[in-house]
Amino acid sequence: MNGDPHLGLSQCPDPARFKFAFVRHPLNWYQSYWQFKMTYGWDERNPFDLGCRSDNFLQFIENMLAGYPGFYSKGLIAFVGKGSSEIDFIGRYENLVEDLISALRMAGEGFDESIIRQMPPFNVSNKSRFPAEYRAELRQRVTETEQETMERFGY
Repeated sequence: MNGDPHLGLSQCPDPARFKFAFVRHPLNWYQSYWQFKMTYGWDERNPFDLGCRSDNFLQFIENMLAGYPGFYSKGLIAFVGKGSSEIDFIGRYENLVEDLISALRMAGEGFDESIIRQMPPFNVSNKSRFPAEYRAELRQRVTETEQETMERFGY
């Protein structure tokens, strides 16, 4: 997640304010990550990209398992912490719109719900051009390396 524009807990300017974050199912995160890189390009300054890069999704996963097992779970710690009390609300990417609206309400923020609901998708990858399907054995291996996240967030 090197060079990532997202803020981690340590970069929050006011620790006392309401904090929320979003998580994604690890299997889906790797698919999306690879599709995004295939659509928009690999980052030559990112060690993860350099170590895992492949034009083949299954090889990308093999490379990740060999050099960066549990990469997603380890990266999440910077964003959501290790304990349950560091973040006030954790939403799921799979329920992004509804969970964002819930988080903003919980934070007491004023916002126009209709604008959020009408926002078009952003950073969309070309999924039809770059299909990313797991073999059962690789799915199981990734699930095992991401067990911490799978259990913590109920996936």
